[in-house]
Amino acid sequence: MKFKLLLSLILCASLSCFAQGYKDGIEYYKVGQYDNAKELLLRNLDDQSTNKAEAYFYLGCIELYTENFEEAEKYFDAGIAADPKYGYNYVGMGELELRRGKLSTDKEVVKNAEKAAKKLFDEGKDLCGKKDDAVMVAIARAYYNVDPVKYAKQIEDAKKDAKKRDKQSADLYVFEGDILADKEQWGSAAGWYEMVMRSGKDNIEAYVKYANTYFYVDPATAIQTLENLVAAKPNSALAQRELAEKYYKDDQWTKAAEKYGVYMQNPNHFKQDENRYAGLLFYGKRYQESFDLANKIIGEHAAGDADIFYMKRLQLYNLVAMAQEAKGDSIAEAQLWNRADVLAKEFLAMNAPASAKFEPKDYSDYAIVLAALGDIPGSVEMYKKAYEANPEKVDLLKDASEACADAKDYKSAAEFYQMYVDNADYKTNDLFVLSRRYLYWGSTIADTTATDSVLRENVMQKALMYAQKVDSIVPNDLRILSQIANIQMVHEMRFSGHDYARYGEAMPTYDKILSILDADPEYKNPENPDNELSTYIEIFRYKAVHYYLNKDNENMKLYYQKWLEVDPTNDALRQYIETLK
Repeated sequence: MKFKLLLSLILCASLSCFAQGYKDGIEYYKVGQYDNAKELLLRNLDDQSTNKAEAYFYLGCIELYTENFEEAEKYFDAGIAADPKYGYNYVGMGELELRRGKLSTDKEVVKNAEKAAKKLFDEGKDLCGKKDDAVMVAIARAYYNVDPVKYAKQIEDAKKDAKKRDKQSADLYVFEGDILADKEQWGSAAGWYEMVMRSGKDNIEAYVKYANTYFYVDPATAIQTLENLVAAKPNSALAQRELAEKYYKDDQWTKAAEKYGVYMQNPNHFKQDENRYAGLLFYGKRYQESFDLANKIIGEHAAGDADIFYMKRLQLYNLVAMAQEAKGDSIAEAQLWNRADVLAKEFLAMNAPASAKFEPKDYSDYAIVLAALGDIPGSVEMYKKAYEANPEKVDLLKDASEACADAKDYKSAAEFYQMYVDNADYKTNDLFVLSRRYLYWGSTIADTTATDSVLRENVMQKALMYAQKVDSIVPNDLRILSQIANIQMVHEMRFSGHDYARYGEAMPTYDKILSILDADPEYKNPENPDNELSTYIEIFRYKAVHYYLNKDNENMKLYYQKWLEVDPTNDALRQYIETLK
């Protein structure tokens, strides 16, 4: 019991350090997030620390914004009943009168509404006192919200009064910025918000609006502004959430996850933010935490809810990531791949909600799972589905090609890579890989029919064409030249045995490679980790066999001897050379 009590006290203390109660709702209202504002105001309405008259005023203002005048009136009346001396509810009622009057075409009705509004504004102003600049800005906003052109004089008069009360009125500066923002004069609007920040006035609204205005022009400045705000106002749910959101929008996943984690401890966070946080935990590579939070969210929703679809998807992504991280722990890895397989089948069998569709990553992640479990054909099919889901994701064609190569389906491997090169902004190395794909495919085609012979010829010519194209871009590269020689060697094969060297197709390329190797003695140095002894062996073997098949014994012996010089521990070769003597 003592432990539970202690835990409860610690939890309450940690939550109370974030608590701003209904004031968080006011902050959300002031930056135009009315749904969020309403939720927090209602959530905290019955809290002992809530100033109900103030909370009701902002609830009424939200209903005015949505033109739900009956509800607005109820809230303003409730605010007056809670505290008749709180002047702002009279200002709210004044705006309500103006809005209702605007709906009428009867000039007398409009005139009476304006008189009633002015009387209510004056009453609110008197109750707030002569030093309250904010009430004058609230009156100016009321006129502005109804008709900024018709009531231009009343707006100016209220602004002048606010300035008399406080020459550096933060509320007035923000209002001036908002007017310019409505005209999409973003730079000028930001200037007014910045004036508030420089004045040192306690105004979260200015910081958030400044950051929102600047973010798409200068994300770093916007983020720095919010970082300064959070440092000054660490308990503000709005400040915490806005900073986390800006990190998210700027693709700073790790920081976004960290700040969302802080924000999620705030009692005024929103339930729907848990979905975002779960996703950010994944992008922040905190896979188990992301999986567990997704599981919690799934358990809180009824069957068929769209969030279940999204969270199942996220769980699949997390399991695949965890399995890839578990390499080296064969038991854990196998368990994770099997769990991912079960989950993927369940997820892909779901009906996507109207607001969603299956994404390429849904299929490509399952392709990774199937490949890990040895189902290469199934993996290839998933890659195909991934590409069909979004043909703009051309990198999926490379993944499909790799899966086909693993399955020894060299024909499909070449075709997928050719599709990639045809549709992507490819690099030189992609042409090299494509050449190799065609080489492997051509190596598997037997010359049993005329049709096969034609196909084989076409495939090998493509392999050679792409390799030579790379050679023209990167000349004298040993890796590329070796590939060209291999293609030529395989191309001239007709039967098994040594006939791969009969026609000497690869001879000119091998001679070119030799001239490059012989120019640097280090290529023959066994102590050099970058030696090319295996390439020398390949070349000398090819030449020796070629001369053997063409009955040129002198050159045959010469190249067998050269081969032995670079491969002195090859006793079988040494014995064979002895027989030639």
